[in-house]
Amino acid sequence: MAKQENLTIRVLVIDDRPEDAEALVSGLRNEGLPVRATRPASTDELLSCLTQQSFELVISQQNSTLVPFKLLVEEVHKTGKDLPVIMVLEKFEQESVSEAIRMGVDALALSWVPGNVLKVVQREFQLLTGRRDLRRLEASLRESERRCDALIDSSREPIAYVHEGMHIRANPAYLEMFGYEDFEDVEGMSILDMIAPSDSDRFKKLLKGFSKGEVSTDDRQEVQARDAEGKNFAASMEFSHAEYEGEACLQIIFRRQELSADLAQEIDDLKRRDVATGLINRPTFLQSLEHAVSGAASNGDVHGLLQIQLDHYSQLLNQLGMDAADKFMRALGDRIRPLMTEKAELARLGESSLAILVRHAPHTETRALAESIVDVVRANIFKIEDQSITATASVAAVQIGERNAQVTRVLRRAEDLINTAVGLGGNRFEMFDPSEVDRAEEARIEAWVQRIRQAIDSNQLILHFQPIANLLGDPQPFYESYLRLLDVSGEAIAPGAFLAIAEERDMIREIDSIVIDRAAQTLASNVTEPLTRILAQISKSALSDPALADEVGAVISKYNLQPGQLLLLTHESSVSTQLVQAAELKTALDKIGSGLVIGQFGAGLNSFQLMAHLKPKFVKLDVSFMTDFAKSPEQQNKVRQLAEAAKAAGIPTIAPQVSDTASMTTLFTNSVEFVEGNFLSPPGPNLEFEF
Repeated sequence: MAKQENLTIRVLVIDDRPEDAEALVSGLRNEGLPVRATRPASTDELLSCLTQQSFELVISQQNSTLVPFKLLVEEVHKTGKDLPVIMVLEKFEQESVSEAIRMGVDALALSWVPGNVLKVVQREFQLLTGRRDLRRLEASLRESERRCDALIDSSREPIAYVHEGMHIRANPAYLEMFGYEDFEDVEGMSILDMIAPSDSDRFKKLLKGFSKGEVSTDDRQEVQARDAEGKNFAASMEFSHAEYEGEACLQIIFRRQELSADLAQEIDDLKRRDVATGLINRPTFLQSLEHAVSGAASNGDVHGLLQIQLDHYSQLLNQLGMDAADKFMRALGDRIRPLMTEKAELARLGESSLAILVRHAPHTETRALAESIVDVVRANIFKIEDQSITATASVAAVQIGERNAQVTRVLRRAEDLINTAVGLGGNRFEMFDPSEVDRAEEARIEAWVQRIRQAIDSNQLILHFQPIANLLGDPQPFYESYLRLLDVSGEAIAPGAFLAIAEERDMIREIDSIVIDRAAQTLASNVTEPLTRILAQISKSALSDPALADEVGAVISKYNLQPGQLLLLTHESSVSTQLVQAAELKTALDKIGSGLVIGQFGAGLNSFQLMAHLKPKFVKLDVSFMTDFAKSPEQQNKVRQLAEAAKAAGIPTIAPQVSDTASMTTLFTNSVEFVEGNFLSPPGPNLEFEF
């Protein structure tokens, strides 16, 4: 959580045991949260606290008797305050958890998971702070809009707002310039009616270009305008994207062209420049920065901001003289300008600092430019009048993206980085990039890609096997294979850590082939009577591979397997989106002595129809049905329906993750024939279960 200066988090703690409440608060404080807690010992005290005090969070014990949870939530909601309620679970009780969610609890924290309560409290407080900030910003925005509305009305600049080419707002100066008395005269009128016919086609293209982002709003446009009497006059137009009453629109400022176009352009250019250095001035630069930040917020654009500060500036002025300061800054700008590209803007930001905005620049480009500026300043000799002097500079580089799309935040970050660089002796650059976390994630993924490739090439992908027991007593050995990756220490890593990455990077089919081959090889080296069967799970991508059946056939032939020994398992969610391919694969597998098994069965909306269409060798129930199975009549009823439908079709059912004897007994009476789970035996590298 971001550090909050001088901030107290007021917490209302509901717990029957004072010592537990104290331990909770102490734990939060020990983690650096500035918590101030209140613990009501009765419902009357709760009501008094809620009416007389303000809180940021409510943290409640799961089954409090002093203050029942239902009453707590009701009273909190009655206050009408934005006050998040967190329930701390001592154990998972489905009834109470479901009831809490139904009542509108904001979060659940698991007391038995180390650090979980802290994380939930931090998250809920961050969310609360964000909501409060948003409300303040919305109020501020409404006030700003009101003031802007008043300023537009009183402005002598002719201003109009246009949505899809039609006027939706115009100020009195605009109406006066075009000869209209009231806005109703132009409301809904096309902006093209204000343009002379000679320029109407060009203006249509301009409007389309603005809407598509193909034409910059920074460019001044010269047109022949037409007033209410049909008289033409020369005008210049400035455009900017705006929002009016929730509608995206264009703000247009019309100016009657009293001067020649060249002279007007020259005057406008002078307004944008710093006289002493010839660089863009601070107001113009900040306007460009505002546009860039808006683009980052709305379109996900990425830009770079650099602030360049001369080191030891006061000493340089003593050496050069106060009158040479502007000349030195001009010389500094001249040294840096050759490093600029067309998408970079160089400006004078302050007396001793310059700034650069590089539009659409990745972090590598921003970093390289910052490094180049430090080097070029250090390597050059500055000639100021009759003096030659060397200097160094500190550079702050801030990457602008969606996460930090606020002008004040960006400038504050740049200032902090400058202070850091100066504090470390200057002649260096410091960089901040809000996407650094993302790049760390990219680096992690790339490391996994290399690790997976190494595992594929070095035979470090192995299979573990979990037994599938027949409730009817059939002794035929039956296992499901589970993929594992061996790390450097020889420990087996479950596929959840890497399989999704392998799929994204198009390595999943190689892994499918390894799984199929390893399963077949295991069957060949473990000849039993009756014959052992293994389920080998394949990816969704494999279903659409026409070569898969031939590959399985070649493996069966290579290891001399008997029909029905090697079965392929795929999930219902994969099959439902590739039904034709799955049916073709199933037919081909049946012909070569293999077969298709459908996992996650019952999780979809059309499980019965899918089973009837494909007729797989087995169906394996979705794991969600096994949660509290022995105690849930609803779960039992659903499993019974699925298993009986499968049995009627001659298809055996497998129940996964069975965790107790009661569940096994209940499954037996609900037409399920096979069970699998750690209760029987966890997955292991060998086929050694006694069936």
